[in-house]
Amino acid sequence: MLPENIDQQIMALEKQELEAPNGVASLQLYTELFAAYLFKNELSQARFLWKRIPQNIKSGNAELERMFTVLQCLWSNKNFEFYKAITYEWSKPIAKIMGELKEKVQAETINLIGRAYSSIFENVFVEMTNYSPDTVTETCKSLNWEVIDGPYPRLIIPKKPPVEKMAVTTCEDQLQKLTDFVSFLEN
Repeated sequence: MLPENIDQQIMALEKQELEAPNGVASLQLYTELFAAYLFKNELSQARFLWKRIPQNIKSGNAELERMFTVLQCLWSNKNFEFYKAITYEWSKPIAKIMGELKEKVQAETINLIGRAYSSIFENVFVEMTNYSPDTVTETCKSLNWEVIDGPYPRLIIPKKPPVEKMAVTTCEDQLQKLTDFVSFLEN
């Protein structure tokens, strides 16, 4: 399962689940669909899937239970617990997508830190992103963030990412477009 075609993969897996004999799909289908929902950040869909999975398939399956723990951490925004939960020896069909989910959460967290913080202590940054302390300086340099050395913990000064400017239309422009549209409909 690749993130490039994740939407098609979700649709195919959902269709397979619906067409499963006796309404019960295979363990592999459930794990792949669960991982896809997590990657797409469709947490509600993942929760409903968890409720649909028959108890006899869920119970005793460490991988599915670990995925549910990942879901709970994402649902409640517990980054530190998320990184502990996602660090696991995933089965081959979902290992790649779970690794990419971890990277995606790290990138989103770094983006959020850049937008929300004017400064952050290195130990807090490490906890929020799950980067090792050895890679913090390199990561900050690649983002053009300043790292102020001093007594532990060091201080990181993030640079705000560029803000995307939205096209602004004046009220007169909007009124003209509306007038043109109404005129088009009348003719």
